[in-house]
Amino acid sequence: MYAASEPAQRQLDNEMAAATATLADGGAQADDLRLAYDFLKAAFDEAVSSAANAQYTYVTNPGLTSSFGWEGDLNAPIAFVDGSYRLRSRGDAMITFGVPNIPGKIKWSNAEGYLPAFISEYAKDGLGIAVENFADLVVVNGNRFEIAYSRMTVTNTTSAPARLPRVSSLLTPLNDAGETVGAGQTVVRDYAVAADRFGGTYDWPTAEQVRTLGGFDEHYRHMRQYWNDRLSAIADITDLPDRRLINAYKAGYIYTLIIRDDINGAKELHVGENGYDEMFDHDTIGIVSTLLTVGDFTYARDYLSTLPAQLQYDDAKWKYSWPYALYLQRTGDKDFIRSRFETIKKNTHTIETDRIDGGTGIIKQTDAIDSHGYWTIDNWSALTGLTTYRYLATALGETAEAAWAKAEYDDLLKVATARIEQTMKQYDLDYLPISMVEPNETGPRKDPRDANWASMFLFGRWAWDGYLFGADQHGTMFDKIDDTYTHGFERRKDVSDTIYNFGGYPHGYFSSAYNAGYGSAALRGEEYRDLGIKSYQYMIDKTMSGPFGWWEGVDYPSADSPWNIDHARGGGGSNQHMWGQSTATKVLFDSLIAEKSDGTVIIGRGVPNEWIRNRQQIALNSYPVTGGRIGYQLTTSGRTVTLRLSGDTTKPTGYSIELPVLRDNIAHVSTEGAVVDQVTGTVRLPRGTTQATVVLRRAP
Repeated sequence: MYAASEPAQRQLDNEMAAATATLADGGAQADDLRLAYDFLKAAFDEAVSSAANAQYTYVTNPGLTSSFGWEGDLNAPIAFVDGSYRLRSRGDAMITFGVPNIPGKIKWSNAEGYLPAFISEYAKDGLGIAVENFADLVVVNGNRFEIAYSRMTVTNTTSAPARLPRVSSLLTPLNDAGETVGAGQTVVRDYAVAADRFGGTYDWPTAEQVRTLGGFDEHYRHMRQYWNDRLSAIADITDLPDRRLINAYKAGYIYTLIIRDDINGAKELHVGENGYDEMFDHDTIGIVSTLLTVGDFTYARDYLSTLPAQLQYDDAKWKYSWPYALYLQRTGDKDFIRSRFETIKKNTHTIETDRIDGGTGIIKQTDAIDSHGYWTIDNWSALTGLTTYRYLATALGETAEAAWAKAEYDDLLKVATARIEQTMKQYDLDYLPISMVEPNETGPRKDPRDANWASMFLFGRWAWDGYLFGADQHGTMFDKIDDTYTHGFERRKDVSDTIYNFGGYPHGYFSSAYNAGYGSAALRGEEYRDLGIKSYQYMIDKTMSGPFGWWEGVDYPSADSPWNIDHARGGGGSNQHMWGQSTATKVLFDSLIAEKSDGTVIIGRGVPNEWIRNRQQIALNSYPVTGGRIGYQLTTSGRTVTLRLSGDTTKPTGYSIELPVLRDNIAHVSTEGAVVDQVTGTVRLPRGTTQATVVLRRAP
């Protein structure tokens, strides 16, 4: 018999040792004995399939990975490009489908475009193979389980019968399809395996119990309905010129809920499954803020009540008020904000004590971008936090706190502006450096491949999100937004063939899960307002390592990788990486629609000009605004752009159409009461508007 491959042999040795010890334990429970027996069978399967160096893609291409599962599970299955998956809650047992060393390319995608059901399609030895995996929630004897369901479809394209591949013995067959497939015939085999107990310690269900729960199709329908119901809680983009973006944000939302761990009654928004399976403070703040932006208030109080501050990073304290401000703006729930106000106040007041020179200078040195320094992102984060804290204090009638926040904001803005201007003058810089005290070209993040040159534009949140909450923005840090983007793109021209890839994180990587999010501040500028959407498209085009999944640090492309699309072969951190993916979702929505704290709704500020061409359409529904939800449909016919508003249209104080294509390009506006600013390309519409038609001077 051939020796198993080295990774498989290590797994075999480990599983054999664990199972043998369990079987030898006279006090072992029946469930433990059954699990040990299952592991022995799985280890034997793996040894057989790994003979003669036969290897699955989880060995040869471990970076092509993702996870599927159920909302709030403890350990979602880790999926790989060939359809195999790892059961983390079952001792990391591998589920394989008997087809190692796949020649050629593999098609790998989400069922119906966005569902957490992965389909792998490939061919070997005349057999066309499709493997589909998803998870469903079941209850057995009052206990909750996550069951993984798998369907393997095999089509024999040869002129002779063929044996069906041997699947892992941990899988419970749900139908009897035999062991062979006739010439020109197709055989469908369905399987199930218990994957997770949501943190419970009760016995796993038996194979017979799993079989009695129903078949693949029944559970697929339940899974599909469940996730579509959950999606109905958030804003719904129904039409875009690039519909991949719709599938991407839907998949990202679902992944966020799967990767969340429900532990001892708490709902912890973790960052990943195959890495970063924990809460990080500024990550969680960002994820929660995206969920609130798109209108998911289902567990908003739970998320906010357990919101961490300075588990790892100082900026979490300073921006702590931001998600609370979003929650209050959209829900009007002052009672809850009042109950949390002392904690919000405590965290926000650390801004004053965390400034140098006795609380009168810029923000202290931190490791905000994983290097020690006086970072621009920290000062922007503090300005954002002071802005949203003032909004909360004003709403609650805390006049003294509102006054403190304004005074602190005004002083920090003045001091930070002066310090960064000093650095720019000293080193003759025409851009905002990531450090308050030195140029990008000489600091610890000097490599042009390092995406941290744009760190404040995303993680600082001041330029765009501060603006939405009424921040007073003036001076160099505001005026130089576009110039800083231009400088960064110029520095990267020799290491990137496009401005839509901001670089890696850290700099040894090709790109990052934050790539689209770095375009957030561009919405406050003029020259690059469509940067967020186009950078998101680049992520879909080039840097996925799973279906609508990205590593935090995205690896370089590899031509010999097995996935049949342009992609990254792997990366660092986790994939999916939910903070990174949440920033892409947020900049997509912000580019289409956003509400300011004065009640004005901004429409289309980041929409690419090429999306405003003949017969193009953008449509969305159920976007949350103060006191209700609204939607719109934007259609183009020749040079005529028509906006139709729907929902609670009287709730916003007014509307501001800000499509980039409108700049110095407005010939006529049909709506009574519309105010046109030709230079900025802005059309302001009064409260209650339901339709407006804008005629362009020039077609895009």
